[in-house]
Amino acid sequence: MKKLSKKTISLLFITSIALNVLFLGYELKKNLLTHSQSKLEQEPEIKQPDSIPYFIGRNEVFVKLPNDSNEVIMLGNSLTHNFEWHEMFRSVNIKNRGINADVTRGILQRLDEVIESKPNKIFIEIGINDILNNYSIDSIYRNYVKIIVTIKRKSPETKIYIQSLLPSAKSLNSKIIDLNKRLEDYCVKNNIVFIDLYSSFVSGQILNPNYDCGDKLHLSGAGYLEWCRLIKDYINE
Repeated sequence: MKKLSKKTISLLFITSIALNVLFLGYELKKNLLTHSQSKLEQEPEIKQPDSIPYFIGRNEVFVKLPNDSNEVIMLGNSLTHNFEWHEMFRSVNIKNRGINADVTRGILQRLDEVIESKPNKIFIEIGINDILNNYSIDSIYRNYVKIIVTIKRKSPETKIYIQSLLPSAKSLNSKIIDLNKRLEDYCVKNNIVFIDLYSSFVSGQILNPNYDCGDKLHLSGAGYLEWCRLIKDYINE
């Protein structure tokens, strides 16, 4: 057998190292891709926009609009804002007072405008953005109570309807359930109508895909039709 030269041995050694480096690089890339894919398959992080300018602008529009008698107010965040309620409930004087990314504290800040007309009914939907911003359930609940007490004091003839929080991403589910239970108990004790939307929208601890617009938070058209079905008797009573 022919003896290999030192040059050939060195070349083979270098080639072996290069192949090992390429193999390790391939494995590292494969692992990174697998990890990235795994992260993509996890629940997406739901981020809220910096909405202060929008909040101020939209609320200023509400302030300038005329007050009417027998108003039915839909009060809430983007879930309320994103639907044309007046097109579904044409027989009532229904007004949309939803603001994108609003929180319970925001409702408190603009509540005087909402109740200035002494509306006939107020349907409240708020709280998910508080949870997304890591406000405690205790603080959200306290703000809810302040909202209700303020309406009763300043517009005692207004009928209040508390709508449960809708399901969202699985990671938020336990907090949503906790807050909904507290709100329901408060409503029962204080003779306020509590409307359970959650039970009709949840599927496997998340927002039912049939009602999800794609972000596990906002509703599709089918979702809004289901919401309208659940509240129509209260709207029209």
